[in-house]
Amino acid sequence: MMRRKRPGFLSLTLKSFLVILLIACVFGIVKLRSDFLKLEYSIGELENKKTNALRERKLLLAERTSILSFAKITTAQPSQEGFIIPDRVKVISIDKNKKYMPYRASLEKRNLDEP
Repeated sequence: MMRRKRPGFLSLTLKSFLVILLIACVFGIVKLRSDFLKLEYSIGELENKKTNALRERKLLLAERTSILSFAKITTAQPSQEGFIIPDRVKVISIDKNKKYMPYRASLEKRNLDEP
């Protein structure tokens, strides 16, 4: 009969250490991935906040400019001519697409008698 050698203390310790190290590496990788996802979500939220802040800044700057320009007109001396506050009832809108389209200039179908 052959005798089997019993594994020594060093080989048992080494195998158990390797198993524990492998498990620790797996958990470390999972933790790194979850931290990476958290960072991506926080970066996305910060980008949304930045976009909203820039939009609000533009609106505030436009409002400030309109208030300052209107304030200059209203505080100007009435003896100065040339300042007329426009009537905002009539609005003319121009379609950009029709500006460059060809149009017919002939008077074939129009009646010149009617205004």
